[in-house]
Amino acid sequence: MGLIVTVLVPVALLLFNVLKFSQAVSAIFLLSGLWVLVFGATMEAKDERLYYSGSGIVVAILSTFYFIAFQYTVGLEVVAIVVLAIASTQRKT
Repeated sequence: MGLIVTVLVPVALLLFNVLKFSQAVSAIFLLSGLWVLVFGATMEAKDERLYYSGSGIVVAILSTFYFIAFQYTVGLEVVAIVVLAIASTQRKT
C-alpha cells in the first residue's frame, strides 16, 4: 500500500503541474526508497532488515539524478551496492 501511495502522490502533483516530469520521477524514487527503508527497518524480520534497508537506500539514491550529474548518481549507486554487499557478507560470518 505504501509503495502505491509513493507513486500516486508525485503523479498527482505532476498532473496538477506542481512538478515537472523529471521532478516527479525523482520524487517517486525518493519516496519509494524511503518507504522501503522504513518498512525494512521497522516491520521486517530481523534476518531481512539489512536487505530491505539497503535496497531502500539504493532506490532513494536513484532520485539524486535530478540534483547532481548523472555520472555522480551512477557512482553513488555503485558505492551503495558495494557497501551493501560488504555489509551482508560481514553479517553472515
